[in-house]
Amino acid sequence: MKQQGVALVSVLLVVAIATVMAVTMMREQQASIQSTRGFLSRGQATQYALGGEELARQILFEDFKEGTGRDHLAETWADPELHFEFEEGEVNLVITDLQGLINLNGAIEGSASSGTTRQRLLNLFAATSIDPMLLDRLLDWLDADTSNRPTGAEDFDYLALDPPYRAGNGPLVSTSEIILLGLPADQYLVIQPLLTVLPSNDTSLNINTAPPAVLQTLSPALPVESATILAVNRNEQAGYETVEAFLQAPELAGLGVSADGLGVQSSFFEVRVIARYQDRFSYLTSLVYRSTTDGSIQVLARSFARNVRPELSGAEEDA
Repeated sequence: MKQQGVALVSVLLVVAIATVMAVTMMREQQASIQSTRGFLSRGQATQYALGGEELARQILFEDFKEGTGRDHLAETWADPELHFEFEEGEVNLVITDLQGLINLNGAIEGSASSGTTRQRLLNLFAATSIDPMLLDRLLDWLDADTSNRPTGAEDFDYLALDPPYRAGNGPLVSTSEIILLGLPADQYLVIQPLLTVLPSNDTSLNINTAPPAVLQTLSPALPVESATILAVNRNEQAGYETVEAFLQAPELAGLGVSADGLGVQSSFFEVRVIARYQDRFSYLTSLVYRSTTDGSIQVLARSFARNVRPELSGAEEDA
């Protein structure tokens, strides 16, 4: 009897161990399946995001094929609710005309638009109570030499900071770089929605897509109320046909606004995609270039970071 009892205990122990091992293996297998499923879902969401970018490219190309020779906010690409549903997922697109914003790289010495871009920046700084010395700092950051402008800064000034760093001495790759020039973060947040950095220094400002606060920078004597009226009237008539038609607006009478650096057609666009597949999300921000000759689209940069374009103020959104 004693031996039978020992044998029974041994059998029960073996069964218990086998049961524990079986349960552990099942849990590990389930975890592996869930991990693989999650990996595949994330990969599918990423492919949906890339598909959203391709949809944006097709929308911009179709817009070019219509042959109007201008871009405005009444066109399909500018619809803020571009939504597409797919199998077990969806894609949301936001296409922004970057030439409706002030290109900081346009202030680089020697570019055709440098003079007008600098004046627009000074007008923007005056309207937002930003120290105008920021312009000299920006120009020193953009140029390749090490000579300081009257209120500028170069390597020697930045190396004395904690932590130290050097001047960029070249085109900006992000608008946030101007914080390194000494611009307070709260002031940067005010002007950030109105700025961009483009790989080209000689881009025109699209008057048909520029928000009122950007239109206001065309003249230091143009109040925001008049700039808002300009934007409202422009949107109601699906944009201006030509720059000359825009300059004839009564709100600009006597202000001496020049046609230099202005346009009604754009080449640089930002595509922001939020894609969902099942319960997984993927985010994509792409910088695309559209040729003004044949409408071909090139993707110049991609970022899968989860970020959003800052919104304009209520008055500008109403316009």
